[in-house]
Amino acid sequence: MVFGRNLIRNTVQILVWGAALAITSTALADTTGSEFPILEPLPVHPRATTFIVDQVRSNHLIRKLPLDDKASNEIFERYLEVLDRRKHFFLESDIEEFEQYRYSFDNDLKRGRLANAFHMMNRVQQRRDDRYGWILDRLELGIPSFDLKSRAQIPIETDELAWPANADVANTRWEHNLIDSIIHLKLNDHDLDQIQDLLTKRFKNRRNQNRQFTAEEAFADFINVFTSNYDPHTVYFSPRDAEDFHMSMRMSLEGIGALLGLEDEYVTVLSLVKGGPAELDGELKASDRIVSVGQAPDGPMIDVVGRRVTDVVDLIRGPRGTVVRLEVLGSVASGGVSKIVEITRDQVKLEEAAAKKKLLTLTRDGMDRTLGVIELPKMYADLAGEERRDPNYRSATRDVKRLIEELTEEGIEGLILDLRNNGGGSLPEAHKLVGLFIETGPTLQVKGLGNRRSIMTDKDSSVAYTGPLIVLVNRQSASASEIFAGAIQDYGRGLVVGSQTFGKGSVQTIMDLNHGELKITQARYYRITGESTQHDGVTPDITFPSLVDAESVGEDTHERALEADTIDAAPFEVFRDTGKFIDSLEEKHLARVENDPFFEYYNAVEDRIEFNRQTTHVSLNEHDRETRRKQNAAWRLRTENNYLIALGEEPVATIDALSRVMRELPQKFDDRLDGMVQETGRILLDYISTKPTLAYAEHASQ
Repeated sequence: MVFGRNLIRNTVQILVWGAALAITSTALADTTGSEFPILEPLPVHPRATTFIVDQVRSNHLIRKLPLDDKASNEIFERYLEVLDRRKHFFLESDIEEFEQYRYSFDNDLKRGRLANAFHMMNRVQQRRDDRYGWILDRLELGIPSFDLKSRAQIPIETDELAWPANADVANTRWEHNLIDSIIHLKLNDHDLDQIQDLLTKRFKNRRNQNRQFTAEEAFADFINVFTSNYDPHTVYFSPRDAEDFHMSMRMSLEGIGALLGLEDEYVTVLSLVKGGPAELDGELKASDRIVSVGQAPDGPMIDVVGRRVTDVVDLIRGPRGTVVRLEVLGSVASGGVSKIVEITRDQVKLEEAAAKKKLLTLTRDGMDRTLGVIELPKMYADLAGEERRDPNYRSATRDVKRLIEELTEEGIEGLILDLRNNGGGSLPEAHKLVGLFIETGPTLQVKGLGNRRSIMTDKDSSVAYTGPLIVLVNRQSASASEIFAGAIQDYGRGLVVGSQTFGKGSVQTIMDLNHGELKITQARYYRITGESTQHDGVTPDITFPSLVDAESVGEDTHERALEADTIDAAPFEVFRDTGKFIDSLEEKHLARVENDPFFEYYNAVEDRIEFNRQTTHVSLNEHDRETRRKQNAAWRLRTENNYLIALGEEPVATIDALSRVMRELPQKFDDRLDGMVQETGRILLDYISTKPTLAYAEHASQ
């Protein structure tokens, strides 16, 4: 998305700049203040560099990727993105100076030379320090000195934005950034004194944190630019990061159950842990940006914009039973309205992440029909329990088999296996799970180093369930869950409904290094047809609206994600040609949901995601932003009130009341199945009318 390079400045801004530029004319000069630490590689880093480079080039799935001038050019461009993705700090003169390194990084990496990379890092650190000093001086002129009636805009994406040609252009951009922050804070009920205090503290914190940046962090940033040249899942862990990773895997975490990452200046929610307090609460969402954190129901809110992820995690973690409050923002395009989410810290309830069953009763032709639903949020397995031959060890397959037996005794006519938000887990578990629904045959294929291909085959002829089956998926169904859904679809053993899945079809392993650890991609897995789930995921037979932005969630949103490829199909026999029934089933589905209040809500959310996606710029006019905020609030009240009515609840009049009611819904309707499951059940009844059980039984008897 292109940002106009001739930024608009009105008279008021020019008058303000008269004072501001006197402060800044030297602030952006090529200086290296004595206060600012100059980073140098640690003695261990050169050897670690060559070792990591050798390990990745020797052991990554795509080992033949050259480390040459072309690769150096790509590494150079991505390193600039890592250092200054939004083009806030470097000047055009810096980039011109760095051009001498564009085709040298390949040889630097091979030889363990880090001087050029550290030179670029030190320059951006110095630019940041100078800029934060400029911002603090600019804020001293007072919030009323900023023009909040500007007709200027700032871009949401900055890929096509040119590097600032000089200090004046850079200053203008930062004036706009500060105006954006001020408008946001005003719209979220901060007065001018509060805004002045908050922004001053925010940028003092950023300057202090910038000065605490370490050589180890600089090394990890550069090395991970190299590893990402292979794929986004090949990652170097510094010794400290490796220790934190293993600690998180060992310990029973007490917190909110959320995976956080850094996106620009915001710590962002990447995903929620199934069964964790945040997921059970229902208010915090993936892609929410955390603005501030407070302790207890009435503790002060601490601004965390621009802070390190580790610092924010430390604020959010805490003893079980205590309360943490998060001020979070949704997408930029949605208007930048924040909300407070209050979560009681707790242990992640593993039982909540285990398979569960429910009965779904639908009326068809005047008769009650009973279907079974099994929710499976993860492909989990107690590997230690299995290894020590514990007869009661837990696994997804064992639990699903037990639940199928219980549902069969309860007289179900068909089964829905709900894999929405199942982010994967154990690949062998997906293989075993397929075996519950087929007699024998291949379940998935794996291609590793040297193009060595292996086929995982179910050799157990017993079948846990022979009846009609539908697998329900969404965009957050990933990895091992995609393998299962794909196998069911390929065998014609059942239908897949929902939205396009995530598209992760690669396998990583952890390697010990002489300095830290390396998570490296060493294999791909494939469907039995030879198609890859990588990038494209699994396409449902019948599609439901997507409630997340598919352009921001999914494997294909990652830069350098491995492309999809194909291999030879494994020998297998299709149980039933389900394709000949899909058009008829879809026609009935579309007619049914045309006036369904649940699907009206789902479609409205999907349409709003698309609407927000079209927004490319954010206004720096307070009135325009307030108008956009009111429009978004009106849309949310209208849409979510209709959803409440569909649930039999009373509509509400305000956003605050709506937030409160929506927060209480997960607890209030814990045992009530949602509209997507209801419609999946209706599709299953339509499918049952085609007699899929008889077709399977006839095949099984041959």
